[in-house]
Order: sequence, then structure tokens, then C-alpha cells
Amino acid sequence: MTKRIGLFGFGVVGQGYYQIAKKQKEQWIPDTIVVKNKFKRRPSDIKFSYNPQEVFDKNPDYVLELISNTEEAYQYVTEALKRGITVISANKKLLSAHLPELIQLQRVFGGKLLYEAAAAAGIPVITNLETHFEEDNIVALEGVLNGSSNYILSRIFNNGLSFSDALRLAQQKGFAEDDPKFDINGSDVASKLNILCLHAFGKFIGEAHIPTFGIQHLGEEEIALAKSLGLKIKLIAKAEKDYRGISAFIIPTLVAEYNPFHGVENEYNAVKITSEHLQEQFYQGKGAGSLPTGAAVYGDLIKAKNGFGYNYSKVNFDKPLEEKLLNLGVRVLIKSKSESQIESVLFSPELNQHIDGYHFAVGKVKPKNFNRLNESGEVSIIALPDDLSADQISEGLNCAQNAEEMV
Repeated sequence: MTKRIGLFGFGVVGQGYYQIAKKQKEQWIPDTIVVKNKFKRRPSDIKFSYNPQEVFDKNPDYVLELISNTEEAYQYVTEALKRGITVISANKKLLSAHLPELIQLQRVFGGKLLYEAAAAAGIPVITNLETHFEEDNIVALEGVLNGSSNYILSRIFNNGLSFSDALRLAQQKGFAEDDPKFDINGSDVASKLNILCLHAFGKFIGEAHIPTFGIQHLGEEEIALAKSLGLKIKLIAKAEKDYRGISAFIIPTLVAEYNPFHGVENEYNAVKITSEHLQEQFYQGKGAGSLPTGAAVYGDLIKAKNGFGYNYSKVNFDKPLEEKLLNLGVRVLIKSKSESQIESVLFSPELNQHIDGYHFAVGKVKPKNFNRLNESGEVSIIALPDDLSADQISEGLNCAQNAEEMV
């Protein structure tokens, strides 16, 4: 029997979904497509609505929420769930901000909410966490979760572009927005990691509480150092759980060739899950783009049709969902023009070196200091592999400086 579908939004993701639905099965083409801008040029063979209420007036079986405005998305999704409707969303900011409430609405009114496209797009990581790892104890989750920043870093390391040129190219290719701050400052990644932590550990951290340091402050010195050591820099999201609780943070990280994230390039995302029984598993796929993200939405719709839904098996609903993070030290290379600034946050020091007006140090920094350092705009922090010694870093800094002086 034909199902009624209401679609909010016809941007990159909405168009990707529509293209797939039209090619696969026309029964999944939305009955109503609601858009906001009446003056935007759109396909003439598709009928659009400018009235959100029209979706609900047609009593849809499914609502697809594929818009960027978080407040409007919240209104549409909560209205649908209160009506017991199945909702498919790709809105990471909405979900990261309101997941506990949205889960409760599902439990009270019987609706269903799926959102695979909101985290890592083409990688079915949420579905795997809910099924393949349902009876397993997850101890760690790591990921490259932003295609825009990863594309920028790929162009820097593989093509020798400067940061500004790589960013400009990412914008031209459609991988980065005109205002790319959420991609390069790590905010987009924080939303995704917040969602994944709930499915991995059964706890809601809250995006604002995840220490985050983006790639916007990376300088030529750090990039030259990485190249001199045969390493790459990736923006890594990391979360771990042990008997003490959960630690989670996002930070640019030096990765060696043996690290599976080393080969994750361009707009691709990747996730590594480590559990007690299945141990280490690695997933890679496109994390951006119209068709990969649209395909994730389409996949959720098919799964919902077949009766699939998240059962949140790792959540104990008899206890509070919220969780405070541990604040364990992370071994880093930190660069600043202010030595006192480094000394105020660094402990277990291993290296202190001065090059061209900058102070470089190796040691440990507590993640809760990330945001404070980030706000200064003059500090760069990179997490280090355990097997990379302070002597190797010092030698690499010297090699990078000598190479620069010879140019």
C-alpha cells in the first residue's frame, strides 16, 4: 500500500534523496515538499509548498526533516512525533541539542525517529551501534567525522596547498559552506560525537560539554613538522569509557601510516569502534555530498518500513541520561607566542623549544582547557601518537625550520 511522505527541505540532502527515490521506487517520492524561499529557482516539474502545515494536513506516514534551521526543525519533528509519525532527520544540531526529549516523545506517543544521515552520512554507524554492538560493551569510539575539514587537510598534505587555498577549493567544490566556521572549528564534529556517544555508551553528554579544538589555528610550522616526520594531521573525535566514566574530546591529531585514519582522504569519513567482544572494527565512507547523505535518508526510510527502530538498549531509562565527562590529560604538541600561556595549562612536560618567535612544548593538557585556549586565537594544539618521542619532535621541528630557511 502506498505511504504518504512529507518532506521539509529541498537543499543538497533533499535533492539527493529525491533523485534516489525517483530512480529506485516512485512510491517513495514525497506527496508534499515544503520549502521556504519562494524566489529560489527550482525544478519546474516538481510541485512545492510554502506552508509547513500542509504536510500534517495530509496525515503522512513518514516525515523527512532535511532543513538546516534548528528551531524550525524542532517544531516539525516534535509535532510529527506527538502525532505518532515516523520521522527521518539529517539535522545533527537538532538531534545533538534535543535527543533526550525526542527519545521521550517516541516512548510516550509511539512515533519513531531515525537519523543515520546526521552522523558520518554514508556510514551506517548508528545502525551498527544499535544492532551489531547491541549486546557488546563498547570501550572506545574514534572518528574522522567532518568531510569539509578532512578535504582541506588532504589538499594541504597531498597537494601542498596553503590552508587558505585549500579552504577556498573546498568551498568551490561544495564541501564547505561560505561560512565554514562549524566545519573548521570542530563544532560540526561535536554534534556528531554527542549523538554517537549516546548510542555507544547510553549517556547524553551535551555538545557544549565536549572539549573541542578545530583546525583553524594550524600553522605552517605544525604542517611542516608532520611532513618531516612522514605523518599527517587529521581532526579526530575520540570517546572512551572505563570504570571511572567517559572521556571525550575533538582535536587535530598526528597520525602515522599504520593508523587506519592516515588513509582517509578528501570528503570521506571513518569510524573505529572498539568493544569487549568484537574488539576493533573500522568503517569508512563518504561523509558529505548530496547522494551519500540522501542515500542514508533513503536507507532509514526503508528500514523504518521494515519495522526497524532504535531501541536504545544501552540507555538505562531509570537513571538520568546526562553524564559529566572525565577530564584526563591528553599528550599534545602545543604552540603559542606566549610561554606563560603554555605553562598555565601544560603538565608532565617533555619538551620546550623556541623557534622564530614561537614557543613549542610537549606534555599533557586537560581537555577542559581546550576551549579557553581556542578562544585566544594564538594557540595550536595537536595530539600525539604514544610512540612519537619528544626527541623526534624536536628533530622534526629543526628539520622543518632548516627546510623553510633554504627555500
